[in-house]
Amino acid sequence: MIRKYWWLVVFAIGIFIFDALLMQWIEMLSTETDKCRNMDSVNPLKLINCSDLNQY
Repeated sequence: MIRKYWWLVVFAIGIFIFDALLMQWIEMLSTETDKCRNMDSVNPLKLINCSDLNQY
């Protein structure tokens, strides 16, 4: 059965890799500034610009 449908397995793996690379590329293009977590904030999961943090 693997011999009959090997192209389908290769296609699925290729689509998975392509999707992962596409999402990384879109994320890289959409974030023009570095994002950091403000651990002093009420919600530390919210990302803010690194330049907005006070450097001690």
